[in-house]
Amino acid sequence: MAIISETSDDGSNGGVPNKKPEELHKNPKEEENQNENQNEKQKEEDQEDDHQEEEAENLPPIPRRIPQALIRSTVALIRRCHYPSLSLLSKAFRRVISSPELHHRRLSLHLTEPVLYALIGFPSHGFPSWFILNHNIPRNIPLRLSEIGSLPRMNPGSAVVTIGYKMYVIGGMIGPFNHVKTVFVIDCRVHTCNYLPTMHRARYRAAAEVIDGKIYVIGGCKKRYDDWIEMFDVENGTWSTVPDPSPWKSPGGGFVTSVVMQNKIYILDDLRGLVYDPSDGTWESWEHETKLMSYWSKPCCVIEDLLYSLDPWCVQRQLQVYDPNGMFWTPVMGLHGLPNLNYFNCKMANVGGKLMVLGTTDNSDKGIWCVEIWCVEIALEKRERGQIWGKIDSMEPVLRSMNAAYIDLCRSVTF
Repeated sequence: MAIISETSDDGSNGGVPNKKPEELHKNPKEEENQNENQNEKQKEEDQEDDHQEEEAENLPPIPRRIPQALIRSTVALIRRCHYPSLSLLSKAFRRVISSPELHHRRLSLHLTEPVLYALIGFPSHGFPSWFILNHNIPRNIPLRLSEIGSLPRMNPGSAVVTIGYKMYVIGGMIGPFNHVKTVFVIDCRVHTCNYLPTMHRARYRAAAEVIDGKIYVIGGCKKRYDDWIEMFDVENGTWSTVPDPSPWKSPGGGFVTSVVMQNKIYILDDLRGLVYDPSDGTWESWEHETKLMSYWSKPCCVIEDLLYSLDPWCVQRQLQVYDPNGMFWTPVMGLHGLPNLNYFNCKMANVGGKLMVLGTTDNSDKGIWCVEIWCVEIALEKRERGQIWGKIDSMEPVLRSMNAAYIDLCRSVTF
């Protein structure tokens, strides 16, 4: 037999929904006191909310955008190799990364990093192209040269100098015997170009160097007294000519290479070495039989006022160093296991105090011929008796091509 108990539609507790049985037998006075307590509690909560709203009104407004000064002080502490990713976050980050203030901030914190650029040509492709070496990366990632498609082609015979994060491209040739006087500057942070005022003379294979923030351009044109040398004031953005009564000129109007040591411009041509002092306009000449000319060749660079040059004819000690004070050459000690490169056509650069060598070699691995460009990173140390010792920090191929390739030049910038 089934027993059925009736239940109300509005609950199972005597028609009072959602109430527990013990709540049905409460004293009315107790219920009134409870209601008063709840009202007082609600009043206190309302007063606290009003107080918080008043405090919020007195606070400064929350900015909708992160201040650029805050972005700059933060980004300045981050390694440069992460900047491409950071620039994707917003326009504000892109503006900061491309601003001169960020460079000055990193400069004041001694956080600027050297970056190597190389101009590499492929005869079958026309003019050479700019490449950048991904040097400031974790060491477990292989070094690679990456092409920069946004930069214009450089005219043959142009001179290139660097100041900070900028590269200045001077003169060159467009077509047979059509030398130009144009100058443009490359901002290496964002890989953009701007044209500067033109020179007074068109120049091809000129010598160009920087001393005290001024760019001196020498030769690359027919010798004339009043405008064979020009000087560009970077701060003012103006060119001026420098009178030169000396008899010196270069065969064919152009030079092989040039460097700066002790605030003097050392120039190598096909016949001799020339030394120009801009402070007083004087010249020195070094003929081929002199010591300076013993090992000086186109693959060269200066680190801490010492001239480093490769001797392609010497197998055992290829790297030589010249001291302008003692005027003598000595081999760099301790270098062993240099790769078998075409040292006649390699290029060198000072990258943060280290010597970087870019050179080509042929490779026919597995029967497939290609050209490899190798990068050799050499740390230098001066020891007792002034001897310079070198240590190979890294040595690896950074670019492979199925076409013939050559290295036109390499330069380092800092940002």
